[in-house]
Amino acid sequence: MKQREGLVVRRGDLFVIDLGPTKEGNPLLRPVLVIQNDFGNCFCDTIIVVPLTLAYKAKKLFFSVLIKRGTETGLCGDYVALFSQIRTLSKGKFIPENRLGRLDDSTMERVDRAIELSLGLSTIQKLHKRYQNGQRKQITS
Repeated sequence: MKQREGLVVRRGDLFVIDLGPTKEGNPLLRPVLVIQNDFGNCFCDTIIVVPLTLAYKAKKLFFSVLIKRGTETGLCGDYVALFSQIRTLSKGKFIPENRLGRLDDSTMERVDRAIELSLGLSTIQKLHKRYQNGQRKQITS
């Protein structure tokens, strides 16, 4: 999986990325979590990420994931992954100097669950939709 100057971006990696200017025109440097699969990370020109925000600023949503500071993550504070703000970034934004660390497997399992909930892919959401569709059919019949 060769990428730009030997950089291999993998699912679960954490980077600091400029997400574009704020309303005031300042750079918006924010940690992001790579959620795209490794095949896409290798062969696509873009990478799918979830931005992180400091835990004390975040709303406690049922599909948010707390990411603890530490040497493995490279974060200096506790952050929350904002699955309501999933975005795609140019691969050119990812450089070795901006890599922070990576998440462990148990945290990535929570990330997977949050993605399912955020995008409506969970079993309970599918069952709820079937139930709603069944109710509508009964009302209109």
